[in-house]
Amino acid sequence: MPTPLVDSLQAALGDAYRIERELGAGGMSRVFLATEASLNRAVVIKVLPAELANEVSAARFKREIEVTAHLQHPHILPVLAAGSRDGLLWYVMPYVEGESLRHRLASERQLPVADATRVLHEVADALAYAHSRGVVHRDIKPENILLEQGHAVLADFGIARALLEARTGERLTATGLGLGTPGYMAPEQASGDAQVDARADVYALGVLGYEMLAGLPPFTGPSAQAVIAAHLTAAPRPLRELRPDTPPALAATIARALAKSPDDRFRSAAEFRDEVRPVHAPVGRARSRTAAMLVAAAVVLFAGVAGTFVYRTRAGRPLDADLLVVAPFDVLDPSLQLWHEGMVDLLSRNLDAGGSLRAVSPSTVVRGWSGRADTESATALGRRTGARLALMGTILGSGRDSVRMDATLVDVAGGRTLGQFQFGDASDHVARLADSLSVAVWRLLSRTGRADLPPRVASLGTTSLPAMKAFLRGEQFFRRSAWDSSMAYFAQAIALDTGFALAHQRAGHALGWKTSEGNPTAVRSRLLAGALNRGLSPRDSLLLLADSLDASLDAAPGPPDIATTVRTRREFEMLEGAARRYGDDAEIHYQLADAYYHSGYAETSVTPVLMLATFDRAITLDSAFAASYLHPAELTLRDPRDLKRAVRYLRAYLARTGTTGRSSYVGVMAAVLDRQAIDDRAIDSVITASPVAALRALSDLQYFPDTAEVAARLGRAMLARSQAAGAPPLPDVARRRIASAIASRGHIREAASVAGEIPSTVAADLRLLGRVPGPSSAELFDRWTRDGQPGEAPWFLLLLPTLAAEGDTASFARLIRQAGELPTPPDASVADWMRRARIAVGAYASLARGDTTEALRVFESLGPERCVLLCRLEPLVTARLLAARGRFAAADSILSRRWPYDGPITVLYALERARVSERLGKRAEAIDGYSLVADAWATADAELRPVVTEAREALRRLGADASASRPVTPAPTPRP
Repeated sequence: MPTPLVDSLQAALGDAYRIERELGAGGMSRVFLATEASLNRAVVIKVLPAELANEVSAARFKREIEVTAHLQHPHILPVLAAGSRDGLLWYVMPYVEGESLRHRLASERQLPVADATRVLHEVADALAYAHSRGVVHRDIKPENILLEQGHAVLADFGIARALLEARTGERLTATGLGLGTPGYMAPEQASGDAQVDARADVYALGVLGYEMLAGLPPFTGPSAQAVIAAHLTAAPRPLRELRPDTPPALAATIARALAKSPDDRFRSAAEFRDEVRPVHAPVGRARSRTAAMLVAAAVVLFAGVAGTFVYRTRAGRPLDADLLVVAPFDVLDPSLQLWHEGMVDLLSRNLDAGGSLRAVSPSTVVRGWSGRADTESATALGRRTGARLALMGTILGSGRDSVRMDATLVDVAGGRTLGQFQFGDASDHVARLADSLSVAVWRLLSRTGRADLPPRVASLGTTSLPAMKAFLRGEQFFRRSAWDSSMAYFAQAIALDTGFALAHQRAGHALGWKTSEGNPTAVRSRLLAGALNRGLSPRDSLLLLADSLDASLDAAPGPPDIATTVRTRREFEMLEGAARRYGDDAEIHYQLADAYYHSGYAETSVTPVLMLATFDRAITLDSAFAASYLHPAELTLRDPRDLKRAVRYLRAYLARTGTTGRSSYVGVMAAVLDRQAIDDRAIDSVITASPVAALRALSDLQYFPDTAEVAARLGRAMLARSQAAGAPPLPDVARRRIASAIASRGHIREAASVAGEIPSTVAADLRLLGRVPGPSSAELFDRWTRDGQPGEAPWFLLLLPTLAAEGDTASFARLIRQAGELPTPPDASVADWMRRARIAVGAYASLARGDTTEALRVFESLGPERCVLLCRLEPLVTARLLAARGRFAAADSILSRRWPYDGPITVLYALERARVSERLGKRAEAIDGYSLVADAWATADAELRPVVTEAREALRRLGADASASRPVTPAPTPRP
């Protein structure tokens, strides 16, 4: 509800941001969720209260905020913008779809040692970077630490300092708001010492670590004054008395950080960080004891079932003499921390130089790294990745404005040093050190025949150092699936260098994974990246080319044609070749699996088994990448024997993303498949959280015939919302999906009223299932034929099976005559498609005349390679014709393939598969198919009841219990 503050803030923001709602109040601010208009992304706007803003100089506040805005670190939430107007002061930050550390402590009290150690290490790393830039946080507390993809992100960085420096008069504490929070303030900070430095943040780190492990702060009291007094005078209870499993070294580190005197603490956050080495545990956590058990069970299943999700050790595997791995560099100067992972990105691309030499993917390296720049760690990394060569190094400050890099090339087989290198340069030209090192390594290896071509220096594809730095920051967030933060940095890189191909590609993928893969803006970014593909490493160049082909398929208007098929096969060939060359590259295997999933239905060699195996390979190589789990879940959801496997994929996805935003639909799907009751509140919540996510859930859940009919109920709820007063009408695509979900449960008349007469697959399917209100099939066929526009899909083709079943020879005669009058198009691919379509029309015309022999001959001669919209029903029609002639094995080979169909005809395919499987003696497959029919259409309209009766009789004949043949979902809990 609008308030005077909201109205004033919106007026001050203008059109740049649209306020959505208030999230709550911070320690020194009001917090609002908003949408940034230019990038259509969610942001958080924090507004200072009037009583504080009145005492702050707006100009000085803005200058101090600018200092914090230049802090660029993976574990610091950046300040995107700041402003002032009409007495309001505000600043803008990315919206993090996670929870705060405070929320987690409230639900769990004590954190696992591994999780607490990781949070401490990451927050200390962020502080070390900021302290090196002269910025002290002053308000470290669980509320200011956000957990994004399981990693810590520090918010409100330097805001307290900004307020202090911007004060026009006396100290800010005179306002009564205080700088800091009593429970986390160092003694010198609480006593009002003017010389508060970085060691106050170290003290707060000690308090934070104590609370995460012990389950309560080191000091508590009935009032803020009592807590402050305890910090000044009392000693905390030994941590190991409250948490015996705390490692002694960690307890000692926290105790030293909590020293009363700043001189007795660590001198810097960097020293504290180096004492706290994270225990590498899987990122992400369950939300409850039950969820934790599910995740644990999933891990066991991942390791035990058919080798799925097993990370196979490389021990004992022959090392590849032409494969080089770059270890993350040790960075001894906190101001240069970007290059810890940044050197992996640069050197891996530089040294993937063509010829026989190849480099291990940076994401593969970073995911599993926990060592230091020493021979032992480097050889272990080489053995894990199968690389015979390992490059490691150290970067440190050398004088006021200089930096030195020491690097070593190691032969992993024997731990032998092959070469040592040392370079120096100005501190703002670290990237040049990577170029110099690349050339030196290449020269050394060229003498052995491993490197045939000189390295491509600056192989990220930009000569702008600021753009490169922004990209590397974005890449670090991208690897952690932090889409908002990565998009912000990629946008910055593009603004600095509009020809930066990799930044355009990554920005497109980040937006696609945040919203949808077909997002037009994301597709355009990927196409532009392909057009700018110049001067990159062989791996990056190949991936960009394949990705631009994939994007062109998304962008192509109208029906698929021969050109589409050619592009698809070219994409497959490129990615399959890349997968052979870079066998352990998770990104390549994911991109290949994704291409198979979206475009592989017409290729006889691309089976569901191959798709799942390729996705599983990507997961094995990089189990932390959330997107790899979605399509496998959707694939297994279509197979009644794989529902448990589908749940494992969905749970794994949720463990890495949480349940907010786009992920909310995954939570609903997982709950349904896990046989949990889904009440109307849950349905309303997923629609409220994201209508797009609701549509996605609706599309996928229609394949699962649960007794609660969640997909149909979800669709009806969306329809009801659209019919409320003042609500915008549903777009056609939403109405089609809702109608499809309702029709999939056999409610054909209700679905017909939702679908209307808009050309769509579901409108055609309904007429194949039974008589529906509205025009006849022939009338609708005439309308769709007459009203079709150039470039649109030829929807009328979907009605051919219905016209053939109705014996409508007149419509076919008219269509054949009209097709004969069309000129041959100049485009060879379009001409070939039209030729095939005419042949298929003739086959259906034969069916309408009752000549099934001729129809089958034509269908078999055409083959499946280039079937366009006809692929939807043509395989089913062909299989039925084959089965009618007793050719059950041939029919089974067609029905067992993956075709581009959805909606109610899924049940027709299941029925035909069951019939054929029963005749072939495949009892389990027959039971699966008949069970799906009986469950999906259990409450279907009268026209479909004979089919349900057939399925149940078959189940009894096969000795299966029709009422318990498939997992079912309990009836929903009624709303009070």
